[in-house]
Formats: sequence, structure tokens, C-alpha cells
Amino acid sequence: MRGNVAYILYLAILVSTTGGFAPSILDAHSTTTEAPTPNTEDGAQLPTFLGRHNATVTVHAGDTASLDCHVLRVGAKTVLWAKRDGIDYHVLTFGIHTYHNDNRYTLNYEYPNNWKLQIRYVQKRDEGLYECQVSTHPPKIKRVFLSVTVPKIEVRDPRGIVVTDAYYRVDTTVGLQCVVVPAAPTRTVRWKKDGYVITTQPQRGIRVDSSMVGGGLTTWLHIARAATEDSGNYTCAAGDTINAHVRVHVLDGESSAAMQHSTTTGAASSPSSCFPASLLFIFIILAST
Repeated sequence: MRGNVAYILYLAILVSTTGGFAPSILDAHSTTTEAPTPNTEDGAQLPTFLGRHNATVTVHAGDTASLDCHVLRVGAKTVLWAKRDGIDYHVLTFGIHTYHNDNRYTLNYEYPNNWKLQIRYVQKRDEGLYECQVSTHPPKIKRVFLSVTVPKIEVRDPRGIVVTDAYYRVDTTVGLQCVVVPAAPTRTVRWKKDGYVITTQPQRGIRVDSSMVGGGLTTWLHIARAATEDSGNYTCAAGDTINAHVRVHVLDGESSAAMQHSTTTGAASSPSSCFPASLLFIFIILAST
């Protein structure tokens, strides 16, 4: 009995002076006949993740990204989401609360065990490594890489040339194509005029149709027998953040001399358009001499 008391005192002195059990002391303690102290951090009772680790989630810009984190046996532990950006570490959610000033981030808990991080209107800057952590000791971590695809969007004329201004005569057909590559599967492409959505209207000679070409989506806008009131600012939009613009000019007969079918971005005036004026200037000089 005295031997056991002396042994316990010996262990107490070691713990108080070293701050914890050394491995050799733990080994020695395991050889005693006394019943071990129950382990409150039993591995079978600790939280654990379900699903793949180091997964990659790919979304198109403008969509909502959903990053799943299924955790069993959370108990009294806390789940948080964070984003790693090099050496920087940004906490996004803590428990069910959002811990970030960007209201695009939300924690959407799905019963019974999915602590889902959602990011609305995803942008390219949101791309990167995200961590779902459980406050065990040490923390349990599940990593998800978010990949953001930004489609390229352009307005082209029937020749396939990118345009920012398009010119037509009255009573001719306006033909414009909006090309989105790669096509966003969850986003429809819409044409708008001065902010209002354009739909197919046979009685007005307006037709909007789409087709898939080589992984991209092409949406055509046709306006038969265009009138001057069809002039205006047109937008083709794939969601709220991906769009392209074109200014349509429908000219009457008096203005048709100044009309060209379409102009490309940054295009310069043709040198030949200045030639008749130069020739007339030379003729006037010669006539006066």
C-alpha cells in the first residue's frame, strides 16, 4: 500500500514539473493493474468527415458555389469555414454564423450533417483553397478547391466580326449573334434593348434563337424590316455579371450615305473615304492658278 502511494506521489511530481506525461511514464503506467482513466476523446466518438477530401468544385462566374462539408458526431465541437490565400487565412463562417463582411458568403446547414458553404455571384477572385474545420485537438480539416470558369462573351455581326457599333438601313434585317464560350450550363443568354428583355415576336419580325457550337452557345437576334426606332443600346447577357454591348444604328435614306454595315472595335476609318475630298481640293487649287 505504501508502495502504491509513493508511486502516485512520484507521478504527481513529474506532471507538475514537466507539464505532461512523458512517453516512458505513459508506458510504465499502462503496465499497472489499476483500471485506466476513461478517455473522453475516444476516436470512435470524435467527429469525422464524410465524402472526398481535397475535392475540386468547378462553377461558372456569376453562379452560386456550394461547398459541402458532411460531419458526423459534431457534438459540442464547432465547425468553421475559412479560405487560404497564400499565407493569409480568412475565417468565413463560425458555427451557423457568417464571420465575413461580404454578404455573398452564407452557411447553409442541411440536416442532418452538411455544413454547406455557399458563395453567391461567384467571381474569379473567389477561386482558391477552402477549409472546413472541426474544433478537435488538433483540428480536423477537410479541403476543397474552388475553380471558377469565366466565359468569354462577344457580340458579332453575320460575318463573325466582333462589333460594338452596327449600322443598318431602314427596312433591312438586323442580324447580331452573341457568342459565349464556354457555355454556362445553368445560365441562359438573353438579349436586351435599353434594359428590357427581347423575346421572339413574330408579329414584329423579331426572332431570338440559340444553338450550341463547339462548346459555346450562340444566340442570334434578328429584326426584320428594321425601323429607326430599333436603334439603341443592345446587351447580350449570360447572367448578372457576364455581358457584352452593341450600339445599333438604323439609318433612313437621308443618312444612308454615312452608313457602313458594321464597325469593329478600335477600327479606323478607311483611307479611301477621304480620297474624293482630297481630289476636289487639288482641283480647286489648279483651277485658281
